[in-house]
Amino acid sequence: MATLKEIAELSDVSITTVSRILNNDTTLNVSNKTKEKVIEIANKLNYKTIGQRYKDRKAKKYKIGIAQMFELEEQKKDIYYIMMKNVLEEVCLEKGIEVISLFRNKDKNFIKINKKKLDGIFPIGRFTLEEIADFESYTRNIVFIDSSPDELTYHSIIPNYQLGVRIALKHFLDKGHKDIGFIGSKYTFGNTKEWEIDSRYVYFKSFLEGNNLFNEKYIVECEMNSKSGYNNIIKFLKNSKLPSAFFISSDAIASGILKAFSEKNIKIPEDVSIITFNDTPLSEFATPALSSIRIFMREYADAAIRLMEELWEGEHGVKKVIMPCNLIERESVKDKTI
Repeated sequence: MATLKEIAELSDVSITTVSRILNNDTTLNVSNKTKEKVIEIANKLNYKTIGQRYKDRKAKKYKIGIAQMFELEEQKKDIYYIMMKNVLEEVCLEKGIEVISLFRNKDKNFIKINKKKLDGIFPIGRFTLEEIADFESYTRNIVFIDSSPDELTYHSIIPNYQLGVRIALKHFLDKGHKDIGFIGSKYTFGNTKEWEIDSRYVYFKSFLEGNNLFNEKYIVECEMNSKSGYNNIIKFLKNSKLPSAFFISSDAIASGILKAFSEKNIKIPEDVSIITFNDTPLSEFATPALSSIRIFMREYADAAIRLMEELWEGEHGVKKVIMPCNLIERESVKDKTI
């Protein structure tokens, strides 16, 4: 798409003058010849003002594909991704955008069930370079949610893991906890599905080391699901002393931890305090209700739509949006200062 700068250079006038002419500024004092020249060049270059682009976009029925990192069975173990997709679909519906789900075929390539042309794709999670190439075959308008595989090429939106972990650990410290453990994976999928050290663990360790409180003995490593959480916390309890608090790096693990604690008559928060990450209903409706770091999914979805709209309007600057998060306090943290 042509730019105001290009039109200004060809018209021998300033960018401001071009903008005012194309937006029909009646207070502008230039000759009719200059106006006609600018308009003629803009038409030849197929330039459209922001207002014209907005009208075109409102008139068009856009179609967006949504791709998930996990298959359905894996999503059932971590409902965060199902919830994110549902919220994204809801926002698209409000905007009059048609949603088309993308699926992996037997060759693990992403396909759609109809022949409709896609105007954009929202991949949720982390994807291999081959999977990203699949998306590129449908459209160049791609906004990644929960990963940032190439910050020079793709718009992306990710949670502020550092902020979330810091808020959780500071809350523990404010409540008088000094022996704080971690439950979760040290290594998870990176931005292009290669294994790398998990950001939540990195920030957990860094924060506690900075306060001279990190203790490797309180690390319970497990996969990001309830079964692995249960098995590994049971092993931990057989051989290790219980810390006063645990940061659990995903809600998906929490139910397994609660089951193990119940079997061992370990009470929350009397015997151990807990804060989880993601704040899905798994934490909200647990017994007791668990304090959790909330990812604001609606704001995520709104930001994703705005970035996609920028792509449709021809904006070329690539953006990486880091979304804030916050602690939702419930019943799982004991105040030891009282």
